[in-house]
Amino acid sequence: MSNQDDPTPSLRDLQERIDEAKRRQGDKAQSDEPITSPGDAMKMGLELVAGVAVGSTFGYFMDHWLGTKPWFFIICFFLGAAAGFRNMIREASGK
Repeated sequence: MSNQDDPTPSLRDLQERIDEAKRRQGDKAQSDEPITSPGDAMKMGLELVAGVAVGSTFGYFMDHWLGTKPWFFIICFFLGAAAGFRNMIREASGK
């Protein structure tokens, strides 16, 4: 049986296909479109939840310590939400 009749691809054909795939991947990486993944969305959601949780917890303990319920809780809740949104926007813009 000769090499011309061999149904399996040669290593040269395989290398050409690999090189073509790398070239296409390089073209895609150089485009201006941001590469996103489900992990990026999860990270942004966690940024918001963490900001609200930290702010609310801090406000709760300040109210408990100073006896000013619910003022510090409300103020720190909104400050935490603002910080969470700020972190989300910063993550989305890539800065």
